[in-house]
Amino acid sequence: MRNRNILIIAYYYPPKGGAGVQRTAKFAKYLSKYGFDVHVLTVKEDKKGLIDESLKIDIKDDIKVYRTDIDEPNFIDKLVNISNKNIMDKSSEKAIVKSSDDNNKFFYKFKKNLRNFAKKIFLDIYNLIYVPDDKKGWIKYAVPEAKKIIKENNIELIYTTSSPYTTHMIGYELANEMDVKWIADFRDPWASNPFVSYSYVIQKIYNRMEYKVVNKADMVISVSKPIIDDFIIRYPKMNPEKFVKITNGYDEEDFKNLDLSMGDNNECFTILYNGTMYGKETPNNLFSAIDNLLSGNKIDKNKFKIKFVGNIGHSQMDVLEEYKEKYPKNIERMEYITHKESLKELCKANALLLIVDDEPGNEGIYTGKIFEYIRTGKDILAIVPDGVAKDLIIETNTGYIASPLSVDEIEKIIFKAYENFFDKKKEIVPNYDKVKNYSRENLALQLISYINKFF
Repeated sequence: MRNRNILIIAYYYPPKGGAGVQRTAKFAKYLSKYGFDVHVLTVKEDKKGLIDESLKIDIKDDIKVYRTDIDEPNFIDKLVNISNKNIMDKSSEKAIVKSSDDNNKFFYKFKKNLRNFAKKIFLDIYNLIYVPDDKKGWIKYAVPEAKKIIKENNIELIYTTSSPYTTHMIGYELANEMDVKWIADFRDPWASNPFVSYSYVIQKIYNRMEYKVVNKADMVISVSKPIIDDFIIRYPKMNPEKFVKITNGYDEEDFKNLDLSMGDNNECFTILYNGTMYGKETPNNLFSAIDNLLSGNKIDKNKFKIKFVGNIGHSQMDVLEEYKEKYPKNIERMEYITHKESLKELCKANALLLIVDDEPGNEGIYTGKIFEYIRTGKDILAIVPDGVAKDLIIETNTGYIASPLSVDEIEKIIFKAYENFFDKKKEIVPNYDKVKNYSRENLALQLISYINKFF
């Protein structure tokens, strides 16, 4: 069979960092390995946002990468500076809260609510200006460049991935004007995103835009069954077979030469949380459980450590810092590090922490980190509700599960893993035959099997 020519359109591509980059980079890598002529259209390299040069290892020599300009809002940096200033201001606000003066406490709460209200108003206006998102300034550069690539390289298939959803609008223009098949990949929900509250007008706009994309695309893929089921329910007149689940995963090649037993002789039982924590995610019950274990002397303060690696939101940072003041030797935090370095941190840990809050919509959330977690063979402390994350832990037999709502259950799984570590007892034995189903290579083969149906 002759090689197929595919154009992947992605804003997030190495050397940009973060979990969203890897899905696209790994698909490109393995599509190339299995005989596809892979072309990737992305934006020019810059130093904004998360940068991870180590991810460039996945850009193989036979993958052709094209980079264009993009017009991005130039006041974003100013907003970031303002946000950073707000973080500094919070230090003094926290001092006010610690005061016993009820008036000061009322003022702090009023100021916080006012700030949240102002933020919502700003975001509503911002979303109206930048539809579908603040990467819309890429369309005028990406569309003509993509047309040129398609014509010069006999491209038969385009693949767009969101977020940003601008990539799908680029795909929509191309699919309307060029003779190509189109796969639209939604790494996250768009119009029905349960974690975002849109204004009435914005919701109507996104509903219409998503419909255009989903209706025109030849195939729509996403990372979990609940997201796919939601598409099928909301678009009952469309062929349900066009909606396909392909999860995220881990890359076996990333684990070559890693010493996963590095933490076996740790003096302290070490738990690692690897990745971002933001939005509605909350570590409150986790820290309550840890506080109970340490203050009740169920766990030796000299033999316990929990480490957070990655970016953490303001509200989550407030909680972390509060407990870090109480247990400075037991709680550590590192800023964002490269993917390569984060894998080394996995090796040093004895247990890996996963948190998914019990909120509507979270039943369809795995989180990207879970797949590398299950590959390590280390105990996963999964603080998760009913849903795909819990199902995966059970399917692969890779960890202990506690409800996010139960401090008692969280205490029990932490204490169980702690005891097993010092007793040299391996209670959790992963089912590696199941784990292998989530290798990036096997997932790419799934994608290829669907692509082959087009031709």
